[in-house]
Parts: sequence; C-alpha cells; structure tokens
Amino acid sequence: MLASAAAAAAALAAPRATRAQTLASVRVATGVTPPSIHNIFLHVAYERGFFRDNGINVVEFIQLRGGPLALQAIASRQVDVAPADPEGLLAAVASGHPLRGVSAPGARLSYKVAVRKDIKSIDDLRGKPFAISRPGAISQYLMYPFLDGAGVPRESVQWLGVGGALERMLALRADRVKGALLHIDFAMEAANDPNIWLIKSVAELLPEYPVEMLVLRKDMLDKNPEAATAIVRAVIQACRYIVRDKDGTLDVVRKYIPGANMAVLTRAYDELISLRGFGLDGGMTESSLKVAHDLALQNRQIDRAVPLAQWVDFRFQQRAIESLGRFSD
Repeated sequence: MLASAAAAAAALAAPRATRAQTLASVRVATGVTPPSIHNIFLHVAYERGFFRDNGINVVEFIQLRGGPLALQAIASRQVDVAPADPEGLLAAVASGHPLRGVSAPGARLSYKVAVRKDIKSIDDLRGKPFAISRPGAISQYLMYPFLDGAGVPRESVQWLGVGGALERMLALRADRVKGALLHIDFAMEAANDPNIWLIKSVAELLPEYPVEMLVLRKDMLDKNPEAATAIVRAVIQACRYIVRDKDGTLDVVRKYIPGANMAVLTRAYDELISLRGFGLDGGMTESSLKVAHDLALQNRQIDRAVPLAQWVDFRFQQRAIESLGRFSD
C-alpha cells in the first residue's frame, strides 16, 4: 500500500517536475528603461518566477535604453530573449538576421499623442518640433497616419531625436518640443501638467497592431524547441498575472521605477486593461501582423515584402496555449 501511495504521489508530481527541469540558461534584455507598464511583462516573468517555473534559468536580466538596442543585442548574440516592435523585427530580418517573433505580449498599441496646450489639432504640428527617439523609430513612424489623414506633409514637422519615452516626455514638459508620442504611463504623467494635453490615441487609428513582440533567434527554435515554448509560456503567464493581480504587478513596477507616481501608474494600468493591451493568448494573429507588415512596407521601413514565415513562427505560441488553455476572465 505504501509503495502504491508513493507511486501515485510521484505520478502527481511528475508534470510539475518536468516543467521545473532546466531547459535552458538564457540572458534576457528589456527594451525600455525605465520600463513602461505596457512592457513590464518580461520583468513580471522574471520577478514572479514564471521563467524559473517553466525551466528557464535567467542568468542575466539586462535593461537597455531603447528597443533598437535590445534588437541589436539579440541579433549579435549578446542576449537570447528580447522584445521588439514589428517594424524593427522586420527590418532586422530583411537585413539577414535570423530572428523570429514568437508571440506579441504587447498585443495592442497604447501610445498617446501628447502636445502643448497651444497645439489644438494635428494640423497645428506643421513647422513645429516633435520629439522622437531617433529617425525612423516607432515614435515617428506611428505619427505618419495621423499626419497623412490631416493632410500635413511629413517633412513639414521638425522631427527632434531626444531618446526614449522618458526623454520625450521631459522634452515636452520643458517646452523644447510641441508634441511627442508617449507610452501610456508617460502620457498619463505628462497630462498632469496643465500645459499638456492628449489629443489622440494611436489604438483608435490602428486597433490591430502589436506594439511589442517577443523575439528569439532561429537557432534556438531549431535546436531547443522545448525551451522556446517554455519561454513563450512564461511570458503568456506573466501577461495573465498582470491582468489578474493589479497589486502584484504594481509592486514589480515600483521596483523598476523607484519613486513612481502610483496614481499615474494606476490610471495607466486601468487604461491598459480596458484596452486589452496584453497578449493573454500570445497576442499574435495573422491579421495583426499583416497590418504591421503592410504599414512598414508602405512607409519604407522595409524595401520589399517579407513573407510571414520569414519573420514569425506561430508554433511556440500555439504549443504554449495548448498546455495552458485559452484565457478566461
């Protein structure tokens, strides 16, 4: 009887032991420092043990100042896991880097167009300085549809490269620029300034567009598919944790943004939940990736079409969801 009980206990424990078995040791890079609450999913996966519970040993967790740096880091093999916006990934793949998007934890755009009070409409941005991180970055790129819709020539705006989301917000508050595209929490903080207001939400214009994808190198997908699936599963679990545990999520945010205004972060969190901004079932769909691809091609971020299979691999998102089940509110 004791032997039978021991065997039964071992059988019950086996699935958890399998998940906890070390599948890979990896270096993880994040793309925004300090992080926005919308790209906190890697921090949550790390801090709340989802990587560890899925057999992924994170030997380095590196915070970089900008998505392009994270993409460069994984392309040059300095890290193994990184986030990237779709057009950055497309451009890297078109340049010959063997990278693949495996999920979209930042499933929807949450950027806001923030401007000084003297700017009343998109049309008023003609001839005015507008903060971007760098030429061709998403902070410039996603303004094009607004400008085109208002009949404002793109070259009529004075694009001023100042750095990441924090730097763009500070430039706007200091009146160095008249507008900036800001992550949701930076937008909420900027809006506390009586001289700044939010005139547009990018999600209204581009409802199907993933803001952040999870990127792995193709050699990991080929050589260690179990680890790739485990990484995707861990990040999906982190996204689900974010929407189910507000307090726990804000605790992680506090750790990485010391002294953050919690009222601002709470408003940003609530906005993201309302927006359904996280990839609770992975976040990648063929339709959303087509929107991102076609916009990148239209705006010459890539000089030729890139077949979906050359920059995205759906297998690992699918396998993760098969083991986790679909998300249910």
